Amino acid sequence: MAINFTNILQVDVEDWYCDLDIKNWESQEDRVVESTNKVLDILREANTLATFFVLGYEAEHHPELVKRIKKEGHEIATHGYAHRPIMKETPREFEDDLLRSIKILEEIIGAEGERVLGYRAPRFSITEETSWVIDILKQTGLKYDSSVFPVKTHLYGVPRAPLFPYHISSSNIMIDYPAEDFLEIPLSVYEIPAISMNIPVAGGFYLRFFPYPFIKYALRKINRQNQVAVCYIHPWELDPQHPKIHSLGWYHYWRLASTEKKFRQLLRDFQFTSVSRRMNLG
Repeated sequence: MAINFTNILQVDVEDWYCDLDIKNWESQEDRVVESTNKVLDILREANTLATFFVLGYEAEHHPELVKRIKKEGHEIATHGYAHRPIMKETPREFEDDLLRSIKILEEIIGAEGERVLGYRAPRFSITEETSWVIDILKQTGLKYDSSVFPVKTHLYGVPRAPLFPYHISSSNIMIDYPAEDFLEIPLSVYEIPAISMNIPVAGGFYLRFFPYPFIKYALRKINRQNQVAVCYIHPWELDPQHPKIHSLGWYHYWRLASTEKKFRQLLRDFQFTSVSRRMNLG
């Protein structure tokens, strides 16, 4: 039985090979439509809505997939176009990539004047060093970002950031600025105050890595604090048969066969909706 507290679910729509440089994408087997349709089927069965952060490249190549996501009531947000970590881009390159992705998505979903409201950075690459992107996101008319992960890993993280949705500013992304009208929706962690450590439990690799009872316990703890849990998944994580190549790290393939069972259980145990619905954005 689902816990009576509505949380946020996010789906990063990218194919299994999108951590490679974009110049190598055309030579890989395209499986994003099949895997994303599987996610959509599972969500429909569970009567659950989510925010889909769609890569502009995928939307450009598969507009019908975006239309299905939208038709089924989910929120369409942007994941950028080329899936390049922000630290590898100049401000101009970042802005061009962002605007390109928004234009593609809004041309697909914009028949009713609908706008893209949210952004997810590739590899959670909004950090203290790349905080300048917040100003660009605001200038484009977006309403929120969901890229800050309050952990420290060798790839990403802002360990001292607030743990729950807050108003963010480029001047210091680790502080809530109530006067700002731009929201940050950080990914969920399990906080261990005694040792000042946050353990990521938001989904993705962490859903595959940790035993499900621990994930459930951590999310219940968040809800008991009357706070929203924010979870995510990639469609390729429900496609354990996708190709294996040496260019992708071990963590990409870790326990892929366990994802679907855990994901279905997550949807049974917790209630979820999209960012825009949960945060009353319009």
